[in-house]
Amino acid sequence: MRTRLAGWALIVGTVVACAGYLTANALASGTGDARFTSPHWPLLNGIAIGGDILVVLGLPAILTGHGRRAEKLTMFGYVGTFAALVMLNVAEGVIEAFVKPYLVGHGGIPSDPPAGYAVYETCALVLMLAGFICLGIAVLRAKVYPWWTGVLFIVTPVASFLGLPGGWALIADYLCFTALLTIGVLTVRGSARAALDPQLRVGAEQQA
Repeated sequence: MRTRLAGWALIVGTVVACAGYLTANALASGTGDARFTSPHWPLLNGIAIGGDILVVLGLPAILTGHGRRAEKLTMFGYVGTFAALVMLNVAEGVIEAFVKPYLVGHGGIPSDPPAGYAVYETCALVLMLAGFICLGIAVLRAKVYPWWTGVLFIVTPVASFLGLPGGWALIADYLCFTALLTIGVLTVRGSARAALDPQLRVGAEQQA
């Protein structure tokens, strides 16, 4: 039951997050700081952050799904992915959704970031790079989930470093969410557990 709940958290979280980000960027007019003046921006990004939190809560489904397969790589990937989602999507998402719109209406966003912010962001990016690549390789080696989910995890940090403008910068998030959505669906269906347990696999085949 707990594993299925984690799978549902991945499914609902990825759908809500993607819907929030897509709608926010579609309805927010203008580029640069002008988008922060849109009345829809805080609400829709807040919804997306709620989806991100659900995704974080559902990440343990990957640990359960892999079991003892590629155990060390999976753990490294889990820790890095967990940290990246919390530090970049949730923490920085709060800044993007609520702090920057407030600053725009009260004198503008300062050109220089707060002291120590560069160190924080560098740590988050390093964790993201190491975490997603390790998780992607673990998925490929464990052979519990489709191989292309592992490829999506590996490509995610690469896409994030492309520096795409506007809403295109979220392509990395969408790639990650696509892989996590797939894992969530397989977890709920029990396909991941069946891949690890021959008896469960035989039972699933008989039911099919």
